[in-house]
Amino acid sequence: MEAKLTTLRTEIEKNLSRSGHNLASFAKISGLNRGSLSAILHGNPPKPVSLRQLDAMTRAFGFPEGWLYPLFVEECFSEDRISRRRMEPFLVRCAEIGKQQCIDEVLSRIMEYPKPLDIIYTVAERLFCSGKTQESVVFYRLIVENEPDSYSERMAISQYRMFKSLQSTPDVDMEQKLRAVIRFEPFRGLLPEDMQLDGLLKLAKVCFALHRWKDVEKYADELRALTHGIYREELRRSKGKRVEAFQAERPLVVYYGHGYLLKASALTKQGEYEQAKKYTAGYADLGWFELLDDEGRSAVDSFRLFAVANSFTLEILMGNTSELPAYIAFLAEHPGEILSGMVIILESANRFGFSADAVLSRFSREMLRFEQFQDPINVDRVYRLYYQIAMYYISRKQYSKGIDYIIQCLRLTVRLNSGKDFINCVTLFELNRDASSDTQQTAYRELLRDVRQREEITDHESPRFGVV
Repeated sequence: MEAKLTTLRTEIEKNLSRSGHNLASFAKISGLNRGSLSAILHGNPPKPVSLRQLDAMTRAFGFPEGWLYPLFVEECFSEDRISRRRMEPFLVRCAEIGKQQCIDEVLSRIMEYPKPLDIIYTVAERLFCSGKTQESVVFYRLIVENEPDSYSERMAISQYRMFKSLQSTPDVDMEQKLRAVIRFEPFRGLLPEDMQLDGLLKLAKVCFALHRWKDVEKYADELRALTHGIYREELRRSKGKRVEAFQAERPLVVYYGHGYLLKASALTKQGEYEQAKKYTAGYADLGWFELLDDEGRSAVDSFRLFAVANSFTLEILMGNTSELPAYIAFLAEHPGEILSGMVIILESANRFGFSADAVLSRFSREMLRFEQFQDPINVDRVYRLYYQIAMYYISRKQYSKGIDYIIQCLRLTVRLNSGKDFINCVTLFELNRDASSDTQQTAYRELLRDVRQREEITDHESPRFGVV
């Protein structure tokens, strides 16, 4: 152990000699106290180096940040304890600048000391709260793997942070999202109320993307119940003594409105249209909600717009084509609603047999931009629209157009990593293979070949699509 401490100091002394500096001149250019430098290099025992001092020396020598970090690890340990004052900022900085080897070395040793999880959790929280979400995951994972109390708040928060970090990670497939839901779900009720709100909202949204409608209902119900309770308590507090207001990631009205919106959406997906109407009314006009700030008032306006759009949706899905002209006019005024609106119109056209040609023509220019979407929710919407269009054209014996859309759907299933949708597209193509052109069959074979090659590259024990 002493050899490593000496190595750190030897390296500093060596570069002092090379640079031609003595303690006085180096203290001047580094901004450090000469007495502190002397105590670090010549004290008996040597004075420990702080991270701030080490970084100052590194800058004075002209080396890149983190140059001596591998040798600094030993400064954080002694025979019987850990120096939190040095270790916590050191681990945070290593994570920020990508010194993973130093992190690994510290974490491999830290578990031998008393209360290591206190330090690890503090580092994880500092990283997460400063926006270093992905960097925090390795520390939260260590908490999850080693926390002795499975029902502790620290365990629940660590699970929540890991779940939340996955939602901000690009290219996360459906299987990973499902596993994340399963891991986090048991801990949602152990979180502080502000995190519970956000956790329930995210669980509901992820399950919506996974088409797990009953789960969406469950989390939406829990979100409404929790929000109602917090709202009543906040009203009571606001009328009494001045106390600190409840703080959550979003205004309380956002969670309140989403509790109704997500419930209504899940019911709509299950064909429970009359029930969905009742919950749509729950977020249609939230102007009565008290304690609103500017963000809250903006959310109220957004929910009002969502309610109008979703009321049209329910009427169209129930076959009320008399509402179609008004719905098309509404979509034209609100371009952000066109994609989801077209999915509904095409689905209803296929179910009730009315013509959607005017809609496809009216929004043909907007459709050209749909494939620019990158977020999974909108990519899924594009897939569902194209699938409905494929069935629409095939049902009208316009096979060439329909098969072109099937091939586009297949490409989207690869992006979504959705095995179920992939199989549906293959089935639809095979049922109409005799009507496909040579060019379409070639494109189809190339897509299947590409999927097969992707499967061979990935782990053979867990194929991406689950296709044998």
